[in-house]
Amino acid sequence: MQVRFSSEDSFRSELADLLSIYATVDRIGVNRVGVADTVGCANPRQVYDLVRTLRGAVGCDIEIHLHNDTGMAIANAYTALEAGATHIDTSVLGIGERVGITPLGGLVACLYAANPEYVRCKYNLGMLREIENLVAEAVEVNMPFMNPITGDCAFTHNTGIYASAQAIMSNPSSYEVLKPEDFGLTRHITVGRHFAGWNTYS
Repeated sequence: MQVRFSSEDSFRSELADLLSIYATVDRIGVNRVGVADTVGCANPRQVYDLVRTLRGAVGCDIEIHLHNDTGMAIANAYTALEAGATHIDTSVLGIGERVGITPLGGLVACLYAANPEYVRCKYNLGMLREIENLVAEAVEVNMPFMNPITGDCAFTHNTGIYASAQAIMSNPSSYEVLKPEDFGLTRHITVGRHFAGWNTYS
């Protein structure tokens, strides 16, 4: 049996109180302590400082639960990992209370950008779109078109905005940090109404 102790509203609590409680339950022998940004008010600096401090105070695993009220959940999750967190709570499409928690796909995209080889080896990336489509259908929501990795626009390039089709095809990494093929997806190139010159047609 695994035992986790978690505080609520950690980022609006007194640090001394948090550390005292966490250190006590760590000595008792819990497997994991949890930090919660219950109202989504934390920023990456606050997350880093708290998790880093906590990492020095306990020997057990550290889990973090981040709400996305201010749009910081993915950035905060990545920062928490840098600071020493071992577990991140995520949900498919970020679905959760109010505006949700750290979205699985967005965090995977962030981790992939930092270390593609590690993420390719650790996760079955080709399943991400299938899982997100399954959940979207089950809860009757539309997949956001700007969703990281799986949104309709994630690997779509408009040659009239910043690049020619030739440039994108010859060196996709100039315009993409994620490889669509690693996720079982393909890139799309559309011709916009504002052309970027002769190379648009080359």
